[in-house]
Order: sequence, then C-alpha cells, then structure tokens
Amino acid sequence: MNRDTVLTHYRRVVLASTIGILFLFLTLPTPTPAEEDPGLTALQQPDFLTSGLYGGGLTFIGTSPYIQLQAQPDIPLGKIRIGLDLVVLYNPYATDTGTQFLAEDGESWDSPSTWLRLIRYVSYAEPYDPFYFRLGELDYLTIGHGSIMSGYSNYDRRGLRVNLRKSNNRYGVETMMNDLGNPMIFGGRLFYRPFLRPKNNNFLTRFELGGTYLTDINPNPQEVAEDPLTALGVDVGFPIIERSTFRFDLYNDFAVLNTLPKEPEDISEEPEEEQLETESTEQEPTRRLESAPIGGEEASATTDFAWGNAVGVGLTFTKAIFKLEYRVLGEGYIPSVFDYTYESAKSLAPEPDMPDFLEFETSQEQIRGFFSQFIWKPGPHFHFFGTFEDYNNSSPKLYIVVSESGLVPRLRVRVLYTKRDIGEGDETNFFADLFDLNEKSAFRLEIGYAIYPPVETIITREYRFRRVETADGISQFEPIHKTSFMVGIRTDF
Repeated sequence: MNRDTVLTHYRRVVLASTIGILFLFLTLPTPTPAEEDPGLTALQQPDFLTSGLYGGGLTFIGTSPYIQLQAQPDIPLGKIRIGLDLVVLYNPYATDTGTQFLAEDGESWDSPSTWLRLIRYVSYAEPYDPFYFRLGELDYLTIGHGSIMSGYSNYDRRGLRVNLRKSNNRYGVETMMNDLGNPMIFGGRLFYRPFLRPKNNNFLTRFELGGTYLTDINPNPQEVAEDPLTALGVDVGFPIIERSTFRFDLYNDFAVLNTLPKEPEDISEEPEEEQLETESTEQEPTRRLESAPIGGEEASATTDFAWGNAVGVGLTFTKAIFKLEYRVLGEGYIPSVFDYTYESAKSLAPEPDMPDFLEFETSQEQIRGFFSQFIWKPGPHFHFFGTFEDYNNSSPKLYIVVSESGLVPRLRVRVLYTKRDIGEGDETNFFADLFDLNEKSAFRLEIGYAIYPPVETIITREYRFRRVETADGISQFEPIHKTSFMVGIRTDF
C-alpha cells in the first residue's frame, strides 16, 4: 500500500471524526444518568479473562514449558477502572537473558507494544452513559445492531472505544480504533431520534436513524498498494416499548461492502491476436476478500459494492436479551465482516502452505438466512452469551461464552468458544467439525477452585491468536496453543 495514500486517507478520516466528536461533545449537557434500561449494562457479555489473581505456576506454549509469575489487579477509582496484567514467563532452558524472561505469550521485551500489554484496559463509566471510553483490549465490540461490526476483538490491548450521547438519547456517536499505535481499522456510527420529545413519547417519536462507516486500510498484510476494505451502512429503528423491565425493538439495517468485482469490460473490438493472448492469460476473478477484489493498484477501477439487508426484532427482559434477524445477502456480501475472528483470518489466509483459515469466501449468488443472539443472566453467579447464524444451510457460525461462579461452592468456570464455516465441504460432518478445534476456531477454558480462600488454583486451556511481526516487518496474527496451571491469591481492590 502506498504509505502517503494511507496516511492521507487516515488523516482525513481522523480529522473529520475528531471535529464531529468535539462538536457533539460541546453540545452535550452536563452528564446525567442515561435513560436506557439499566439491565442492558448488566447483561453485557461476561468478562471471561482471568483477573485479580496474584501467583505463579507452569505454562506450556505449544510444547515449550515456562515458569509463570503474574499479578492482575483491577483498580476502581470511582467511574474510572484500570486493569493491569503483569505477567512474566521464565524459560529455564534459555542461554541468554533476552530469551530467558519473556512476556505472557512468549514475546521478547523488545518493543513498546509488548510493554503496553501490561495495561489490560482503562475505562470510564458504562457504554450507555452520556460519555464512555475504553482504552486497551476490545473484546466482542459491536457497533450499532452489528450488521457490519459484531463481536470484534483486537486480540491486543492498544485499541480505543468512545461513546458519546445526549443524556436523553436524542443523538449520539460510537467510535472505535483497533490500535492507537498503528491504526488500521477505525470508524463508527452516528444516530439521531428526530421526533423525540421531553415527555409522552411513543414508538413513532422514538424513531431512530443511524449511519455507520468502518474501514480497514490494510485488509491484506501480505499485499502492498491494495485498496481499503470499506463498509457503509444506514439503519432505522423503532423502540416500540421501553420500560425498566422490558424493551421491544424493531429495526432494519442496510449495508454495503467493496468486496465485489465488476464485470470485465467488452473487448470484442480488439484485434483477434490480442483477444487470444488476453484469453490465454485471463483468470477467473477471485471472490476472496484478501485478494484481487480489493487488492492491487487496479482494484479501484474494478471494485463494486456488495449489499446486505437485515430485518430484526429485539426483546430485552430484566435478566435476558433475545435478538433475531432475517438477513438477505447479495452476491459478494459478508455479514458482520468485522467479527471476533477477522484479525486472525486476514493474517493467516494468504500463505499457500498454511491452512485455509477463514478466507472470507463470498457467495456468488444471493443468499438468505437467520442470525440469532441470546443473553441470559438469571443471577450474579451465571452468565450465558451465544450467537448463531446460517445462510442457505451453508457455512454456519457459532459464538458462545459461559461464566459461572458460586453455583458450586469455591468453583469458578469460564468458557469461550467460537467457530465459523462449521461443516464446510461435502466430506465434513457438521457435528464432527463443530467440536474439532482447528484454525477456524478460538477457544478458552478457565477452571478455578478456591482451595482455601483466598488461595485459588486455576487451570487454563487456550487456542487463540497473538500479534507477531514477520521478518519483513509485517504485523499480523498467528495461532497459539497455551495451557497453564496456576496457584495464587485472588483479591479485589
């Protein structure tokens, strides 16, 4: 990618976003508690990452053993919260100091990004407050109704999320950036309720308009000079019922992506010899997101937009949220393209000797299907979060998080599992592939048992992705298998 072009594109977007955010911030009244259902905050996805543990143990990354020491404080300072992750691995077999003491995933302490990972997050307020921000790790970030970005994770601790809204929710903005040090994915959504009144509102006056812009200016780390992946969306919503214990929403999202190549121009008037030469070298245009449709210097002249539409209904109860969408996806459209696996998918796909991990194969015909989401928190000790989507009975995707603590005395369990393209291929069994942990998956299991409170032992098994830098200076993600056995003291500040 041309560096000057990228920087110019980035500066323009950042400048426009900054002006818009500053204008909105200056017009916001003094922050007051948001009028959203307070249950929405309590029903967010559970934090499945280890926190608040001080101790040590043994960690295996692949087959390599390390001694691990860690301190993971969560520090609340009023509305400000700070989470640290002070982890050091000791390699007893190392022959030099540089490889003897490593960071939590086996990285060397030779870059600012490694040191920044010691800060897990810094946040202020809650997402539905008039002003909210989170600096650091972004886990399962959703913008708007999720038609473009749903469940996105930056797999790191350098991102930024900012939400601004008027205290009566008449208008607002939600923005994100994947990496403050090297921003590649950024954008956000504006919403406005033009007919909202101070009192006596109904579902017509709560009518909401929204617009979304998200981009990845480097969608293929293996290519140079490729065009950005651009996503644009508009949405309308009708919060028909808004009560303290129940909420009923209807909405429609329409979005476009530049993932579809245009039809080649007619070359019938060319001389016969040139036609034969062209036909012998011409190849079938690929539908892979990371290649020709949005890559190369000629992409801007051969790129069109693919479209998708989702009609949804949302139900929010005191202890549960249910969302169901019927989606119609045009040729080449990828629903919720920025999801939990996006970063790793674009990093791993291009290598011919690597497994074909989430190559973003797009459909060459219009497809239809359903997306569903269910969140349930019956009490403080149990939290379930799950999504499932399937289109034309092909390439379904699943995401599940379960968090339990206190149902069984002294036992705490957290599980995350996500997988896409389940049962892909005629010879693959759906249920066999569903439980096969491979490059289409991300998995984390954490089991903690308080031997003698506050002393706790924890077993963790992970299959996830970590940021690495290649010999060519390309920043990307690679899979990591990690198993840890820890004993420590759990405490809260």
